[in-house]
Amino acid sequence: MLVSHTSEINDSCEKLWDTLRSFDGVERYLQIVSNSVVEGTGQGAKRTCDVNMGSQEFKIKETLEVLDDSNHSLIVSLDDGPIQIKGMKFTFVVKSQGEGKSNITISTVVENPDSAGMAQNIFTMICQGLKKLHEL
Repeated sequence: MLVSHTSEINDSCEKLWDTLRSFDGVERYLQIVSNSVVEGTGQGAKRTCDVNMGSQEFKIKETLEVLDDSNHSLIVSLDDGPIQIKGMKFTFVVKSQGEGKSNITISTVVENPDSAGMAQNIFTMICQGLKKLHEL
């Protein structure tokens, strides 16, 4: 089952892409991440995020598997974390809408409804955070 979320951001495709492709500072736009550490740069970089969701605190370990600057897309694999999202691959695609606007689409394929709901909530939080960061 495909889970996908698209949001329009009132900022240029290039600026939004720069935020995502750096793979650093995810806590600036994803409120449940209190801290992140990145090892390496570009494709193959690893990121560890400290996550706080209500009374739950845990770490998520990710790998930047694909970084495609020409198509403004990347794929992040969730290597370790809660069982509902462990093993997922999140695909991010940024497209220009002209006049300083862009769309971001985040998607993944899930096997059960619990994972679908969690992924959808995470995608919504990411898009809301990017909107807030880029529309100051």
